[in-house]
Amino acid sequence: MDKKTLGILELENRPISHFGALCAPETHQFPIKRLTVEGANVARLIAGDRSLKDAYVSGARKLESAGVSAITTNCGFSSLHQAEVAAAVSVPVVLSSLALVPLAARSMRWGRKVGILTYDSSKLAEHHFNAAGWSSKEIDVAIGGIEGSSTWRRLADPCPDAPPDLITSDVLAGVRALFKREPMIGALVLECAGFTLTTEIVRREIGLLVADFVTLAKMLIEVSPPRE
Repeated sequence: MDKKTLGILELENRPISHFGALCAPETHQFPIKRLTVEGANVARLIAGDRSLKDAYVSGARKLESAGVSAITTNCGFSSLHQAEVAAAVSVPVVLSSLALVPLAARSMRWGRKVGILTYDSSKLAEHHFNAAGWSSKEIDVAIGGIEGSSTWRRLADPCPDAPPDLITSDVLAGVRALFKREPMIGALVLECAGFTLTTEIVRREIGLLVADFVTLAKMLIEVSPPRE
């Protein structure tokens, strides 16, 4: 292949495709190859349905066979399947932007917290962190979400109809609420792949490091070896 290609394992819910979103080809300066994971939807991922493991493994093997150089997903909650998917293929695999939390933590002054803005803070838990390679016992985090918002409801639809201005408004509201509650946040990680089109706006708003799925995508392509 002439250029390294990123494989994205996607939910059955149609991905957000606005510019800046992870699954929009024009967001990236490298090719992406998308594959829908059978049975994987927002409801099952958020609920922590581990029976989806085999579908994620199968999808990753298909992407590897198609020649991708690295694999990720479009849902941070899929971190639960990290170990099994990584073991099933020979290309680099990082399934969740939650894996960026240790990097964010090392960027801050001592005594600060890493903020995490997630699709649903009532469902994000320690086992997601552990599967992504870290523990809240070692890294102090503050978690906020957009649950109850219009974007939260729309992203759960089979074909989400969430315009960029709505997503941006709801993400900023979530960020502001989180920082009001936790003023000692020193860096922020966005869990949801649907949030990435807002990242630059959030960076300007808070004036801090903000990492997301697009950050992860760029890193994976940069560090992955080319495929023949």
